[in-house]
Amino acid sequence: MKNEARRWNILACGRRWGKTTLDEELLIDPMAQGYPVAYFAPTYKLLSNTWREIKRTLAPVTKDKSETEHRIEIITGGVLDCWSLELDRPGVGRKYKRVVVDEAGMAPKLEEQWYEAIRPTLTDLEGDGFFSGTPKGRNFFWRLHNRGMDEAELDYAAWRFPSASNPFLPPAEIETARKDMPDRAFRQEYLAEFIEDGGGVFRLVLEAVDKDRTANEEPSSERQYYLGVDLARVEDFTVLSVLDDRGRQVYFERFKEISWERQIGAITQTAERYQPRVIVDSTGVGDPIFERLRQAGLLVEGFQISVQSKERLIDGLAMAIEQGRLRLMNVPTQTNELQAYQYEVTRTGHVMMNAPSGMHDDTVIGLALATTGIRRTSRLEIGRLDDLPDERVELTPEEAEQAQAEHEQELLEGDEGWV
Repeated sequence: MKNEARRWNILACGRRWGKTTLDEELLIDPMAQGYPVAYFAPTYKLLSNTWREIKRTLAPVTKDKSETEHRIEIITGGVLDCWSLELDRPGVGRKYKRVVVDEAGMAPKLEEQWYEAIRPTLTDLEGDGFFSGTPKGRNFFWRLHNRGMDEAELDYAAWRFPSASNPFLPPAEIETARKDMPDRAFRQEYLAEFIEDGGGVFRLVLEAVDKDRTANEEPSSERQYYLGVDLARVEDFTVLSVLDDRGRQVYFERFKEISWERQIGAITQTAERYQPRVIVDSTGVGDPIFERLRQAGLLVEGFQISVQSKERLIDGLAMAIEQGRLRLMNVPTQTNELQAYQYEVTRTGHVMMNAPSGMHDDTVIGLALATTGIRRTSRLEIGRLDDLPDERVELTPEEAEQAQAEHEQELLEGDEGWV
């Protein structure tokens, strides 16, 4: 592969193919010749994993090292900078002989960052670039790969390496994954194929997004609203997502690292604005918040997230999107999380649904809670948006009591999640 490389090189790799090892080798070669190079990862968490590995590899020849800047200088004068693509303009002001972009399919703003920040760093030294990663739908990484496959693009080269091309992976394990995983997910994760719409859990995401709707909408007295709340953990975001009774998303808010009191205040303000039924993740630290919201007089239901209940929660959202039941706001973070959401095979052979390592799923859970609120709270089986009735759906106190009784009965019968 290295003998066939051109200036811009794109590698679509299956899981556990060995791209991290290749990335290290690609970076060390020019460093040994005294050149500066850079490594880019979609998140700080993914960056940290490679940083630990490359520190260990370069330890015998390291001259200087900065943990804060993720920067290593070796005895030849070669320098490595490691950057997270969570920054707006990573690498601006530097010059490099080579850059490596890892997990390129997972970076939501890669196109903008490549042209406006990373590409200019290669001008002074006429450097080259390598993009590697497992495909995640037909995004900028896919478009780069297509250019590499085009014989007319003389500066580009592209390869596809299925997991099975790694001779150290047991073939039986790959065959087990083939049997356990949905076909689209296996083709993406193990065969390194670019499947439309990510090949993961959610299909037709882009078709569900109204590209011209980027701002929150004012509530209407003719609509019933449902507010899904995913509460933040240590490194996560709190997400508020509001749907109306037609399945139309009208409000989105996302914030991080604020006190519980301020989070409760934000939830209460949103509830006062839309008068919604509130469905909140009441798992763990969310339980006392749920109680506080209920004491504040909000019409709130708690959802306990377990392995089983999360699977049903995500399945419900996936079905609603695929069947055209939802119309989503154009929120890039939300769209990216939906497209990146994937199937994962555990060591015990079970198939789970999660955000990729290093990414968040807060917007997914918030949206899923709001979606399930439509069905459970109003008992309305929403159809396609155009087919829904215009009249507002409301419950009398007797109907609400009956709905709660049905929830409790479902819980007794094994329908985990609701409290």
